Amino acid sequence: MLALAYALTLASMAQVGVVAALTLDLAGALGLTAAQIGQGLALFSLPSALLAVPCGALVDRVGARRVLVWSGLAGGLADALAVAGGSPAALYAALLLSGLAFTGISVAAPALLAAAYAGARQVRAMALWSTYAPAGFALGLVLGAPFAQTGHWVLPLALHGALLGILGLWALALPHIVPAHLVQAGPVQAGGLPDRRAAWRELGLVLRQPGVLRLALAVAVPSAISYGTSLVAPAWLARVHGASMAESATVVAAAKGVAMMLGGLAAGAVLARAGQRRMLFAGLAVAGALAQALLFWPGGSLALATAALFAWLLAFSGLGAVAMAQLPALAQAGAAAGTNRRGTVSGVVGQAISLLSFLAPAIYFGMAGWIGYVLLASGGLALAALALPNVAPREQEQS
Repeated sequence: MLALAYALTLASMAQVGVVAALTLDLAGALGLTAAQIGQGLALFSLPSALLAVPCGALVDRVGARRVLVWSGLAGGLADALAVAGGSPAALYAALLLSGLAFTGISVAAPALLAAAYAGARQVRAMALWSTYAPAGFALGLVLGAPFAQTGHWVLPLALHGALLGILGLWALALPHIVPAHLVQAGPVQAGGLPDRRAAWRELGLVLRQPGVLRLALAVAVPSAISYGTSLVAPAWLARVHGASMAESATVVAAAKGVAMMLGGLAAGAVLARAGQRRMLFAGLAVAGALAQALLFWPGGSLALATAALFAWLLAFSGLGAVAMAQLPALAQAGAAAGTNRRGTVSGVVGQAISLLSFLAPAIYFGMAGWIGYVLLASGGLALAALALPNVAPREQEQS
């Protein structure tokens, strides 16, 4: 279950990396500028920015498995649309549909894991899953980079679509975890769709929990920093240290893949025993800010920048793990017996991530100097550390 939920989220996020690696090819084949490709990539984050919370309510009503299956198939269809269309409009529509698929997967997957596991296993599962964004971006680079500037840009998109479609069908094998409130005759309309009034009422109850909003901020800010860093790091390393784009992209992809997997596994093991999670989060935030400074420092070497990038990704994976480990307890806090709010809380967090990620490309591409990158990262990580809610160990155990 964990492997499939993680693989689906990685594959969905990989769409951004594939398109980023094929930017020049797509621009030449479709008559677009690199800036227009970047604007198209913003469409990927748009559905989550608008629909993550309603999607969370849908997950709570119809179950995570159905949403994962629908979303995986929709992601495969998006790639087919981009390949068959062969036009800017088809590419933009495909990115929008891919973003919709990502919304469903990124909301349903953590809700499924939070419902399926308990105790230390739940913490480890959420910690590993929280590394999906950089690791998925790296997967996309790995899929797209070998075909960059070869004229064969269709093949990686077709491979990516086939991968998502297969994983979506495989999700049919997942268990259908029925929320207790549905078993007790919850408010579901004919056809399995949620009652709107009940969904909005549940959302209002969740949004009145300060801890949920603080958690959303603590997760979303580091995620946006990581996304912006991923977008500018390859070109920065190439320009400042004289590396080729292919070399710098390979460095970024390799660092992401290894660091996020190691960081997620290590964070899960530590979190299962950690008591003061806010202190751990604050320490990782300080380490992340220092790594960002060394990564973008123009006076360093490529080796130092690579090591700093690896350190940043380790810190980021820990930040995401610590924050997401709070989600089950916050979803349970204040809920009536038998009530499931994991999907709604997950949707609020996902929507916050997508809103800031939607803004990240414009902010990072609008900066020219390394000091701006470092100040933005340092200030954002400090804000996230202050925002992280403090969930008592007793609440963690009960969740």
